[in-house]
Amino acid sequence: MSGPTGFLGLSHLGIVSSVGWASFGEAVVAVDLDRGPVDRLGRGELPVHEPALDALFARVRGSMTFSTDPAALGACPLVIVARDVPTDAANTSDPAVVLEAIDAALPHLRQDVTLAVMSQVPPGFTRRLAARIRARRPELRFQLYYWIETLIFGNAVERYLRPERLMLGCADPTAPLAPLLEAGLRRFGCPIFPMRYESAELTKTAINLYLCAAVTYANTLADLCEAVGADWQEMEPALRLDKRIGPAAYIRPGLGIAGGNLERDMISLRDLCRASAVDGAFIETMVDYNVRRHWWVHRKLEEHVFPTTPAPTIAVWGLAYKKNTRSTKNSMSLRVIGELKGRADVRAWDPVVGASDVGVPAKIVAHRDEALVAADCLLILTDWDEFAVPRPEA
Repeated sequence: MSGPTGFLGLSHLGIVSSVGWASFGEAVVAVDLDRGPVDRLGRGELPVHEPALDALFARVRGSMTFSTDPAALGACPLVIVARDVPTDAANTSDPAVVLEAIDAALPHLRQDVTLAVMSQVPPGFTRRLAARIRARRPELRFQLYYWIETLIFGNAVERYLRPERLMLGCADPTAPLAPLLEAGLRRFGCPIFPMRYESAELTKTAINLYLCAAVTYANTLADLCEAVGADWQEMEPALRLDKRIGPAAYIRPGLGIAGGNLERDMISLRDLCRASAVDGAFIETMVDYNVRRHWWVHRKLEEHVFPTTPAPTIAVWGLAYKKNTRSTKNSMSLRVIGELKGRADVRAWDPVVGASDVGVPAKIVAHRDEALVAADCLLILTDWDEFAVPRPEA
């Protein structure tokens, strides 16, 4: 490669991807317009929590340069746009932050640059982006791709380094891939599926919609098990052995969909169906169900706690929206705690989320067992592995 690989955007996606790419022996220039993550990474600090990321970053840090100056990308023949797209309280997203970063970098991009967008964008974005680049820099020779990311919070390093397949949106899916990008992707040792831009963008949301459907399926049947005396834990292993379902299926019951990404894609597809006059009742049903799902916790409290203890002390284990992450985006735990305000004294603990990370009507304690002191019940609201089996000394 005739220069370092550039990464634009240092949120969760950009950090994991740039560190992972550097682990293949490539020099990396990572740029973000926000000085906060740049300064922290420059000091060797990771702004995000992911298993195995600390060790990987320590190993490759010497081959990485961090900057707030988009001109640093001028030396890069391959630039990967990896800024996460934030979602609002309604789970809608606005790719303006991605466009802002690209616009800042555009004057500095070298001729014959290859651009790959990994950010979570709606169908039609990449083709419009190509037209935007041509309008703003008509003399620039470039190739533009949409690289579907399938990272999972809490398992992002493994997902990045060992993907099942790579999916790439292209202006012409029948044409050979840009050599630098193809050489980099071949290092992952998995199949590569080129497709048109819109197919790739829709594939990203289609994957998440399928996962949402599986979660909704499992939660609905788990509730039915409670009603008729069945046991989902007895059923689940048999279901996973069905090849049409599979061992990795998202069929473990929980409190609903959280984290922001799956919700964003449900909302995006719902809105796309509405705009395209497509019957999206299937998606509408899942959106509505997920809004109500966490009330399962309240039903259990009304059944087992409040009848005998009108003002209980409730211990809560888990504040992150899932295990192995610090993210509390759409956390069911925070939602439940907020709705208990005025009805219960809540004491909560999480292995990585502290009092400074959240603002909830609860006392955030420093140790797990401290939450249990004088508690009338325990709610385990995040699936941390250490919560699965009580400690003998507890």
